[in-house]
Formats: sequence, structure tokens, C-alpha cells
Amino acid sequence: MHDTFLNERIYEALLKLCQENKVLKLNKVNIAVNIDSHISESSLREHFSERNNSLLGEWTEIIVEKQDVGKLNAVIKSIEGESTDE
Repeated sequence: MHDTFLNERIYEALLKLCQENKVLKLNKVNIAVNIDSHISESSLREHFSERNNSLLGEWTEIIVEKQDVGKLNAVIKSIEGESTDE
């Protein structure tokens, strides 16, 4: 249950970052989550897929690092993607 909530928070944060920086397609995402978290590359892919969001796909490299970042927390360490010049 908690990881579902955290998956949604990560999803929303990535959408906001991409919107603010005019990123249309994510090529690489690096995220740190708690050591006990069940957040994984596959859970993030599934979450985006369930929402029919094409920002993240098979082309996206997803790195999930397990660190002591506190329960129900995640740190988006970096994102790389293709952006628009508009």
C-alpha cells in the first residue's frame, strides 16, 4: 500500500519536473528509495503504463538505488530526456 502511494508521488514529481523543463521523453531516470522499499524499475514502468503516459517507455533507463532516505521518501537524483525548444 505504501509503495503504491510512493509510486504515485514519484510519478507526479516526474511529470512536474518534465513539464517545468519541457521534457517530452525521458531517456534516463535515477531515483533513490528507502532500503526497505519495494519500488523498482518494473513498478515504475507499470505505473506509467497504467496511466497511458508515453513520457517513460522501453527506451528509458531506470536506476533505483536503495539508500537510507527515510520511509515513504524518494529522491529524484537525475533525469535525462529530450526536450522542446518552445
